[in-house]
Amino acid sequence: MVEERDPTHDPISGRGTHAADVNPVDRAYPGEEADYWRNAYAEEPYYEKGRNFDDYAAAYELGWTSYMAHGGEFDIVDRDVANDWLVRKGVSSLSWDEARPASRAAWQRAHNKATYMSDGSASSGQIIETLNDLLENARDGELGFREAAEHTKTPQLGALFGRRAETCRQAAVELQKEIAKRGGTEDRGGTVSGAAHRVWVHIRGLFGGASDDTMLTECERGEDAAVARYRKALKQNLPAELHALVLRQFEGAQRNHDMIKMLRDRAQAKTKAQTDSDV
Repeated sequence: MVEERDPTHDPISGRGTHAADVNPVDRAYPGEEADYWRNAYAEEPYYEKGRNFDDYAAAYELGWTSYMAHGGEFDIVDRDVANDWLVRKGVSSLSWDEARPASRAAWQRAHNKATYMSDGSASSGQIIETLNDLLENARDGELGFREAAEHTKTPQLGALFGRRAETCRQAAVELQKEIAKRGGTEDRGGTVSGAAHRVWVHIRGLFGGASDDTMLTECERGEDAAVARYRKALKQNLPAELHALVLRQFEGAQRNHDMIKMLRDRAQAKTKAQTDSDV
């Protein structure tokens, strides 16, 4: 069984990430991380049309190096990281509010690298069972987000939900290929009694006529369930290449969850302000 490691553990040095314990060289931003984001940034849920990689690059580096310096939870040191952004943003045109999701995403990748590891010891049966569980998760997510995209009254949300539905579809295709490659049988029925499945069935029943606030709240619940299933899968000691695939999909679900939560908080604050002004 893979243990969830101390979130203050430095995956590079093997020591705690307290500033006094880590050599500054150990906290250096890896070139492969910059390459990853250069290829991925435009597909992120927080990406704004017209932005280029240079707008986000410093935010990714700040998120990674800040995790290595502080560890723990992003929200706890948000203010400190925000102050660092003013100094380290370079040529970026982003405000901290605009850069925060990218820094959080890079922070999460550093945290996940330290937390989720695998020795590849899962049996064939465990691998197929895990893949089928994630496949059901992807199918449910695609259906749920497509319906959300159809029913929202806000173009921005429609685009976000549509992108997430497509991500879920692509995830399902990847998982189907892995099941076939390993000689497994794809479970087309799914675990209809599973808690995560019930979440999306419930959500889809609410979308007709639902407000954006309601849809965001319910979609966050759906992503909560998805993230939980990925966390479970990442503890199953999957083979290295499969572990990497699942980790990549997990990080996408994490970032979408965070984006939906941020938009939900804004929508609720706006609704409250309108209600207060009417009183």
